[in-house]
Amino acid sequence: MSEERLQILKMLEKGTIDAEEANELLDTLKERDKIFEKVDSNKKKPKFIKILVEENGEEKVNISIPILLAKTALKIMPKKAKDQMEEKNINLDSILNAIDDEGSTGKIVDINDNGDHVSISLQ
Repeated sequence: MSEERLQILKMLEKGTIDAEEANELLDTLKERDKIFEKVDSNKKKPKFIKILVEENGEEKVNISIPILLAKTALKIMPKKAKDQMEEKNINLDSILNAIDDEGSTGKIVDINDNGDHVSISLQ
């Protein structure tokens, strides 16, 4: 039982509210829960990871990769490459976590450095 439902029943038990008010509050919670369930089930699951790299304002890389391929590539990436990314404050663990969170879409990395730009997003 949710904490909110328990609080309503305790208020009813203490006489703070009557049975009709408790029923209305419980119905309201039920409707709210239905809305949240609907929103959660409608979350767009990412299918692609998009990588955009610009140097001095000029696009150098613009690629979309299927999520499964991207996850595999990140897991088998050479240690030297991972270390270089860490030096640039790109945390592969957070990228993998964002990819694994299937409800997550949008930018997960956005770096601007003197006209150079790297953006990684889930779409």
